[in-house]
Amino acid sequence: MDKNYLRLPDYLKRPIASLDNKENKSVRNILSKYNLNTVCDNARCPNKTACYGCLTATFLIMGKICTRNCRFCNINGGVPEPLDINEPKNVANAIEELNLKYVVITSTTRDDIPDGGAEHFKQTIDEIRKKSSSIKIEILTPDFLGNKNSFCTILKSKPDVFNHNMETVPRLYKIARPKADYIRSLNVLSYIKENNPEIITKTGIMVGLGETKDEIIQTMKDILNSKVDILTIGQYIRPSKLHLKVDRYYKEEEFEELKNIALELGFKGVVSAPLARSSYMAAETYNAVKNSKQ
Repeated sequence: MDKNYLRLPDYLKRPIASLDNKENKSVRNILSKYNLNTVCDNARCPNKTACYGCLTATFLIMGKICTRNCRFCNINGGVPEPLDINEPKNVANAIEELNLKYVVITSTTRDDIPDGGAEHFKQTIDEIRKKSSSIKIEILTPDFLGNKNSFCTILKSKPDVFNHNMETVPRLYKIARPKADYIRSLNVLSYIKENNPEIITKTGIMVGLGETKDEIIQTMKDILNSKVDILTIGQYIRPSKLHLKVDRYYKEEEFEELKNIALELGFKGVVSAPLARSSYMAAETYNAVKNSKQ
């Protein structure tokens, strides 16, 4: 056994979703019917059991292969397949069958496409809107290499929440996400808010990669300077032995402390918990922030 291996604490363990569970079967059948991917499966999200049990999922569009291959992420890197032109309608159909009122759409990073897949994102949002104008849509996008035209394309469809994750502190970018850029990601968030003041913006970071508390707080301040409304903070969990090792597991009370710091700094909504992920409590946080603005 790896001498540096850290045993997963009990509070981070979750049961594997049962294939015999009625709700689980229903979600899987609908996803299979429309040939759709979810971040729940592809990124090995620890909250999959809870989400599938509530007849929901976070949709992963633009294929299973990412062009970035970040060292913390379980989604495979490599050469992606062409976009599925039927995917936007299939996502909308699945959402209708699941009777979702709030949806989260994310994607692989597609640096191989000129617009990064922005038009595909837009088409997906448009197809969902055709089904129901009342559905709230949160998108979690890549950085599109900073291409402002790509952001403008997506924003034409007016998503309710625009999320782009910072993931970690700047010092760890070279080892965790070497093809990304800290300043570029901050600029993405700034650009969205500056050009669409009414849209709710959101980002997330992981802890447990070797960052210090001071670095976390400075990253929070940087994010807040980009006028971000919602921050999520969760524990990094190593997907496999091929991924970055966990430096340490934060205690539950530490997540509560980070939440309080973030709120004191001025974030309108904060989700900070060991198993918090981008879509964790997404609808509840959106509603709380939206109501606070009224």
